Amino acid sequence: MGWIVGGERKDLPKYDNLNDFFSTGVTSITSVSVSHGNEKLQNYFSYANTTGKGIIDKNRLSKHNITFRETSVMFNNRLKLDGNVNLMRQVSKNKPTVGGFYMNPLVGLYRFPRGEDLSYYRDNFEVYDESRDLNIQNWHTSYEDFEQNPYWITNRIQTKEVRMHAIVSLSANLQVNDWLTVQARGNVDCIDDKVRQKFYASTAPALAGANGRYLEMDYQDLQFYGDLMLMVKKKWGDFSVNGAFGGSITDKTTNSTRYDSKTASLYYANVFTLANIIMNGSAALDQKIDSHRQLQSLFATAQVGYKESAYIDLTARNDWSSTLSHTKHEGRGYFYPSVGTSLILSRLLTLPEWVSYAKVRAAYSMVGNDIPLYITNSASHITAGGEYLANDAAPFKEMEPEMNYSWEIGAEGRFLNSRIGFNITFYRTNTHNQFFKLPTLAGDKYAYRYVNAGNIQNQGWEIALDATPVMVKDFMWSTTFNFASNRNKIVALHEDLKEFVYGPTSFSSSYAMKLIKGGSIGDVYGKAFVRDASGNIVYETEGNNAGLPKVEGDGNTVKVGNSNPKFQLGWNHTLSYKDLSLYFLVDCRYGGKVLSQTQADMDLYGVSEITGKARDNGYVMLEGQRIENVKGFYKIVGGRAGTTEYYMYDATNIRLRELSLSYQLPASWMEKSKVLKKAQVSFIARNLFFFYKKAPFDPDLVLSTGNDNQGIDVYGMPTTRSWGFSLKCEF
Repeated sequence: MGWIVGGERKDLPKYDNLNDFFSTGVTSITSVSVSHGNEKLQNYFSYANTTGKGIIDKNRLSKHNITFRETSVMFNNRLKLDGNVNLMRQVSKNKPTVGGFYMNPLVGLYRFPRGEDLSYYRDNFEVYDESRDLNIQNWHTSYEDFEQNPYWITNRIQTKEVRMHAIVSLSANLQVNDWLTVQARGNVDCIDDKVRQKFYASTAPALAGANGRYLEMDYQDLQFYGDLMLMVKKKWGDFSVNGAFGGSITDKTTNSTRYDSKTASLYYANVFTLANIIMNGSAALDQKIDSHRQLQSLFATAQVGYKESAYIDLTARNDWSSTLSHTKHEGRGYFYPSVGTSLILSRLLTLPEWVSYAKVRAAYSMVGNDIPLYITNSASHITAGGEYLANDAAPFKEMEPEMNYSWEIGAEGRFLNSRIGFNITFYRTNTHNQFFKLPTLAGDKYAYRYVNAGNIQNQGWEIALDATPVMVKDFMWSTTFNFASNRNKIVALHEDLKEFVYGPTSFSSSYAMKLIKGGSIGDVYGKAFVRDASGNIVYETEGNNAGLPKVEGDGNTVKVGNSNPKFQLGWNHTLSYKDLSLYFLVDCRYGGKVLSQTQADMDLYGVSEITGKARDNGYVMLEGQRIENVKGFYKIVGGRAGTTEYYMYDATNIRLRELSLSYQLPASWMEKSKVLKKAQVSFIARNLFFFYKKAPFDPDLVLSTGNDNQGIDVYGMPTTRSWGFSLKCEF
């Protein structure tokens, strides 16, 4: 690998292994729609086809969408019926692993020595093993854990996911008289998923048995929803009332079966059937039979207005959830109301002529939420191989629903004949009674217990400014600027819960996402450099590590950053001239930290660009300190158990998120065609370039055009470039 050096220094050939591995992703979307009708009956039909080829070989996507909608009115327009059917079938093959080490071809690809040619292992990703009479994985180093030949993963770990999704909905509106309407709605939502995954023999033992691994999963989700509402709309002089009263029911049933041989292996190598799975305690068998969840609700809403200028909005809702059965809320459910008011000042007051519209508003609301299934009355179950597994948590009889309390104030305004406008909002929310799982006291029957606890507060600003600076005969320029900032704080957890770990925890022992009283959601804890009272890094003075920085903590004990931005900005522009239109959106994320485990792993193996430069220079610079033991330094900071602080990168970035150029074909062409009514051709691109900080503590932003693979993957920026053409026709 990169650090294993013998003999004299040599100039090795340069191979472009990364670009040889990746290819350009292509997505094609084709759609057609037809609509026809009159004032009594309207029909709409559309079909869309999506095909995709990923940047990694063997990754494919195929998707079909069919939509049919019909609306009709009858009985002198007093009854309106609206029916809709949407069908979707999607097939995804060999979807790439998102992040992590296991089953990820990028681990072996990025660790591969830079001076070696990967093409040999591409053409010979497997070799024949006479002792086993089958082909096995071929790689330059051990693949006992999670590093494997990337071409073995793309060719011999095969996944196929098929989803069928159908939604059928129907609504009916009956106008009883001039102020009362009855509305009934219902829909059926059905999802059917099938997943098949094959791991061939000699896949890393951490992932599969000696003869391979087979996973098969079927999942069906059937949901019914229905509601009935009485809606009132009435005026008395200067006063108006808009209201609704009704009830709804949501009924969801889930059935699923999952067989997974895991490391239990197969009886016969590379025979991928359920009958070939060695079904013991190392395998997995999960099944849900008619897992049932139901939510019943009664609700009411009313808006009282005065002179179409002042309004008061009131809502009330009570939910009864089946997940709260066996608790004190089983019979009475949980209630949550809201109240809001708004004043249109431009109608109530005499304002300057240049003020087109002015409004202020305020609102306070409560929102309830139930809990997962089987928490209040859970049961034991039998695992693969017939092993009995007792439930580890006590039934939660005192369960309280989660409640969110929020208030907001805001204002809107438009000026100069509505050519300039703004919308500003300040909000604060406090979420109470979060759901936590805690260890029980010694001697209790169960190992864990559930509790309600916590108070998590969010507050922030949202500001939107829009303007039409230029609007002449054939040319118009409009622009919108958005600003958003959010701060959250863990006001309280539970008296027995000092910290709560969430998010991914299996890929590294050096970091974790934690909730701690006084902290924030998004806080990252890990290992950090030991610092003196002045904030300077402390260095070892004796032994083999002399001159190397000291590291604090054995695990995720020190806060090293927060992933949330301080604020986000967006600025879009639309410029149109006759039939030509240009649109582009620039957005900015300022602040926040991202952790690059990729960079840490590459540094440990000595295959990153920065470690190559350090070897060439003979030293590493760390906050002004020269460290000459390059290998020792990266052994301390790099890898999955390395120094988290060193790999926390500033997430500030500015991007050209979207660019589109559209041309509406001349109407005269449409007249000549006698078929087309409208036709528009567009060029669309996303993330053409962006600015980001390339290294920790870097004060400057650098420009990327999306071609620097090192920068894209290592620093976690959302930098996938895409571009294409679109043609829209109306017949």
